[in-house]
Amino acid sequence: MNPVLKLYILQQIDTKLDKYAYRLRELDAAIGEDSVVRTATERFDSTASDSRDARRVHQRIQDEIVVVTQKRATGQKRLYSGTVTNPKELQDLQDEGVSLGHRIEGLEERQLEAMIAQEDTESAEANALDDLERVRTDWLQEQDLLLGENDALLEKTLRLKDDREIAVKSISEAEEQSYDSVRARKRGVAVARLKGDICSACGMVLSAARIQLARSSSELVKCGNCARFIYVK
Repeated sequence: MNPVLKLYILQQIDTKLDKYAYRLRELDAAIGEDSVVRTATERFDSTASDSRDARRVHQRIQDEIVVVTQKRATGQKRLYSGTVTNPKELQDLQDEGVSLGHRIEGLEERQLEAMIAQEDTESAEANALDDLERVRTDWLQEQDLLLGENDALLEKTLRLKDDREIAVKSISEAEEQSYDSVRARKRGVAVARLKGDICSACGMVLSAARIQLARSSSELVKCGNCARFIYVK
């Protein structure tokens, strides 16, 4: 087998291994990364807190209405019971009843506002909970897919490494050293396939003589521009 063909086969394996290694690093960063879930959780926690606060405000107003209403009812009962005969005391009871009535009206207005605020916050809480559940479900499904892809790539990587060992055994130690040296300098690509008369790696047009040499020689021929080994099919 032509030496450059052996290197080309090795290059194909290494290119795939590099691709798999890059993707495995991406998967390693993505697996377990749950910022989207944490963001949705924080949003839900915030709306739940607002909802609790709104309910407490509403409840306090309701409780105050009950107290003021009972106080007004007690005063009205004394006013019309006939047990109070002092004119000033009667006037005080009447004035207090009017004042408490106005206070109840104000509280009822606040109660309506508090009720609307409670409904709004509870609606926001419900929407945030729905969103959180959707995000969690999507995240879990995505994690399953990522884990599955990770396992599959690990299996492919192991098989490719076995293939690489076989490919390395088919070349000499000197050829392996030359290949590794060029690959280290040329961003992982040591062998470039010739497309027509153009180097597929750098786009340079090769001379007819160099192409003929690469096609017929048992020696390794490099591109005159990028210094990668040229493979002519």
